[in-house]
Amino acid sequence: MLIKLINWFRGFLCVRIRGAAPERFINLCCNKKIFIWDLRRIEEDYQFHISIKNYKKLKPIAKKTGMVPKITQKSGFPFLMHRYRNRKGFFAGVLICTILVYIMSLFIWDISILGGSKYTPEAMIKFLDENETYTGIKKKKVDCQEIEETIRLAYNDIGWVSAEIKGTRLIIKITETNMPAPAEIAIAPSHMVATKNSIIKKIITRSGTPLVKEGDVVKKGDILVSGINTILDDFNVPLSKKAIVADADIVCKSFYDYHEEFPMSYIDKIYTQDNKKGYFISFFGKKLFLYNPRNSYDKYDIIVNENKLHVTDSFYLPFRYGTITTREYADEKKNYTEDEAILIAEARLKRYFKRLNENHVLITENNVKISIENNKCIAQGRILVEEPAWEYKTIQEDEWRIEQTDELNGDDH
Repeated sequence: MLIKLINWFRGFLCVRIRGAAPERFINLCCNKKIFIWDLRRIEEDYQFHISIKNYKKLKPIAKKTGMVPKITQKSGFPFLMHRYRNRKGFFAGVLICTILVYIMSLFIWDISILGGSKYTPEAMIKFLDENETYTGIKKKKVDCQEIEETIRLAYNDIGWVSAEIKGTRLIIKITETNMPAPAEIAIAPSHMVATKNSIIKKIITRSGTPLVKEGDVVKKGDILVSGINTILDDFNVPLSKKAIVADADIVCKSFYDYHEEFPMSYIDKIYTQDNKKGYFISFFGKKLFLYNPRNSYDKYDIIVNENKLHVTDSFYLPFRYGTITTREYADEKKNYTEDEAILIAEARLKRYFKRLNENHVLITENNVKISIENNKCIAQGRILVEEPAWEYKTIQEDEWRIEQTDELNGDDH
């Protein structure tokens, strides 16, 4: 792709040759190190692409072989410039557009929140805005590590946060503490430590020193595989230590305590046939209504359907458009039947199981019971699982450095 782009900027020609010795012509091109590409046979002739600079070198070869080269097409930036040389406005527009795209690439135009169920993307975006991270901020002012720390400190039930910039997007992934955190990739030398109290079911070590075996009970923070390799002499005295990234397949037996409840009574919205729709466009965060009808409804929902303009999946632009629909409704008090409540509780439990499975957690036993008590539907119990309940912990230098003693320092009496 890069070579094609370079050839386009330099300009190239599509050449067709005709004569009695095309093979000799091509061989001489190779001997003279004249680069040609996309060589193909068309009827009795041969066709290929060649740069403008190399085309000038074909004259002696064509004369020697009796071949007749003919240009059938001119492509690339130089020919485009020549073709539109009198259209200064066109090139001025291209230049201005290029400058604008470059300037826009220096900012964040989309913030995406992935993962989590308790906190909605809107709530997290509002929190980030209060902490001076917002749509339209310069990318150089965004500190991903600081964002991660800010979210972790503000939300005790969010155990894992990842923030990264891709193009003009800020992507934040969160995992709540009642869910397993995704496995990380360690760069610095690290131990593998337990993230929760569990029992080791399987451990296969590829690098590092295993400190536990199958059937061992471990606590949160215990080192499962050490990233320190110790070299011993013939008398089992440590000669040196080396810090590496521990690597192993570890499966732990653990559990999750599940609790979910909701009232049997609820308010149902009965939508009427009345609704009004407005249209808007947004530039650099400023919303402009093209049509915004007024309403006199007592109770209504506002439904916003917004579309973001983007060139690629990671290059978003600061332009948006969409509709705002106002729908009138009336409240109606209702009660779930026991069967309806149980179906809702089971559906929520299935969604929880699905999220566990997505995080490589195998459910071995489900002890969750659903009951109706005090006008509430309650689902609670313990879920036994097998999972990779570990994370990396960076090795400190004082853990593996061995201080060498000098026998000739005069302290030996």
